[in-house]
Amino acid sequence: MKFRTLFFKELREMLSAQTILVMVISVFVLAFAGKAMSKAVEDNAETMMDLTICDRDDTEFTRNMLKFLRSNLAQLDGEVTVIDVTTDDYAAELKKADAKSVIIIPEGFTESVQNSEPATVKFVQRLSSLATFSNLNTGSQVAVEYLSAAVKDVVFSAKVAGGKLTNTEVSFLNDPIHLEESTVVADKSEDISASIVMSLCSAQNMVVPIMMFVLVMMSSNMILNAVSTEKIDKTLETLLSAPISRLSVIAAKMLSAAVVAAMQAAVYMIGARSMMNGVLDNVSGDTGYSEAMKNLGLTMDAGQYVMVGIQMFLSILIALSISLVLGVLARDSKSAQTLTLPIMMFTMIPYMLSMFVDIRTMSPMVKYFVYAIPFSHAFMASENAMFGNTALYIGGLIYQTIFLAVCMFIALRIFMSDRIFTMTLGGKKKVNL
Repeated sequence: MKFRTLFFKELREMLSAQTILVMVISVFVLAFAGKAMSKAVEDNAETMMDLTICDRDDTEFTRNMLKFLRSNLAQLDGEVTVIDVTTDDYAAELKKADAKSVIIIPEGFTESVQNSEPATVKFVQRLSSLATFSNLNTGSQVAVEYLSAAVKDVVFSAKVAGGKLTNTEVSFLNDPIHLEESTVVADKSEDISASIVMSLCSAQNMVVPIMMFVLVMMSSNMILNAVSTEKIDKTLETLLSAPISRLSVIAAKMLSAAVVAAMQAAVYMIGARSMMNGVLDNVSGDTGYSEAMKNLGLTMDAGQYVMVGIQMFLSILIALSISLVLGVLARDSKSAQTLTLPIMMFTMIPYMLSMFVDIRTMSPMVKYFVYAIPFSHAFMASENAMFGNTALYIGGLIYQTIFLAVCMFIALRIFMSDRIFTMTLGGKKKVNL
């Protein structure tokens, strides 16, 4: 009986209202992120069967191929769009056609097929994000499968009626398409598969959000615990009654935390750069992948690392200023632990979304909600730097600066008044007379 009583007592203390609130909000955050990811997968699936083709060969054979593709893809809600690609500036051509990818059938395609030789096809893919669910299917596999089916159908229609296929023709039809791939990033293009680019960038795409999340949570916990502990232990009253201005007290706390935050951001940037250099050095060899990644701008230079570091630093300062206010609201050690919940929630949302979806392509309501979270811009900083989204980066930087100024103003107003001793979350503390 004593064990049972003790067990339920401990369970009641641990399963407090704050703990239940954390679990409920965590479910809400995960459901929100899951819905956004599901929408990204759904949008990707809707366009998976759409093909954009440039027919430079323009023969009766290729026109019959296009007719076959239109007929078969229509049954799968797919669409074939024919465009003209007149230059090898694929970035400009895709932008002009407002297309994410294009299949280029070169001159001599029909001649290669008639000679039973693998016919070369160029597949050009534009990458605008490194998010996992935004690039579930690069399209090259679908292109090869349907072009191969089109070649087989036209060849069979033309030759089977006249007699049996030769052994050479049968062997050719097993693998009629030779695929060459190019990837476009911003205004640059390289002869490298988009799937290889995604594989090489996967380490960075996973590590950047994780490290950003850890840095924000560590920094916010650091100053929140420091302030709440001083308030609970009454040492804050002693400190603020000393012959030193309150402005100096808050300035010292923020400056020391900012120095630590700057050191953390700098150490992370150095570590991230070493990690990416190590990844590229190991896979370069004779493949030329390292040079291709550099030409595409997917290996950040010193200036881009500084850009990312600045937004990380601002995000950490925002977390510190919010934590400064939240620490004042603590009534006891348990409530102090719960007060990190708002920061955790609004860090988890962009943390999860940035890894899996391209935030810029989400619905306007969801997109602007995520943009309103100041930490989102730090999670997007590396992609904005690499993909040349300068306007989005600068806009995020300005927004973070304004948000930080507002948070600091609120913190100063609280510290400069006596409300710092009376503010609590969840009602006033009982006073024993």
